[in-house]
Amino acid sequence: MRAVFLALALFALAAAHADADHATAVQPADRDVSPPGVMPIPPGPLTRVPTPPKPPEPARWQRYFLPATPDAATFVVPGLAIHIAGVSALKPGETCQGADGAWPCGATALYAFRRFLRGRAVECYFPYREGIGEVTAPCRIGRQDVGLWLLQSGWARPSDLASDGYRSAAMAAECAAIGIWQGRSAPAGCAANAPKS
Repeated sequence: MRAVFLALALFALAAAHADADHATAVQPADRDVSPPGVMPIPPGPLTRVPTPPKPPEPARWQRYFLPATPDAATFVVPGLAIHIAGVSALKPGETCQGADGAWPCGATALYAFRRFLRGRAVECYFPYREGIGEVTAPCRIGRQDVGLWLLQSGWARPSDLASDGYRSAAMAAECAAIGIWQGRSAPAGCAANAPKS
């Protein structure tokens, strides 16, 4: 019986010692030393909040000198290809059917586009970001809208996202049978748009 009593006493002593160790491991409460009117430090560990990313640059006109022109609606500068917004370019090897048969309209459109540029600076409107490889943007030379010139001259087709003004310019070129539309009969809708005499 004495041995049982001694074992229980030792167990109680060990349990009390464990509670004492646990009590010392608990952190004392933080004392609020914030001055009046200042938000107190929140309890718990402090964590570093990452710096928010820089907001993207707003869109602006970017100027390029002597860009390469792989087709009649694309400018290429080091590290960036710029497709003219609202315009669908012909492939350089594309052919069109005219009154006299097939002719190289893609190569002719590219030649006409390069003659139009004549080495002048091109400006395109978009927000510049590091690492972008290509962008679709409106472009101009001086005050001349490049996409509009291509469609008015008949050297491109309007894209799916073309504005009504661009579509009207393309229809006028097709009705006048100029550019890629030369040698073809005008669509039926052109007679209704023709000026009345």
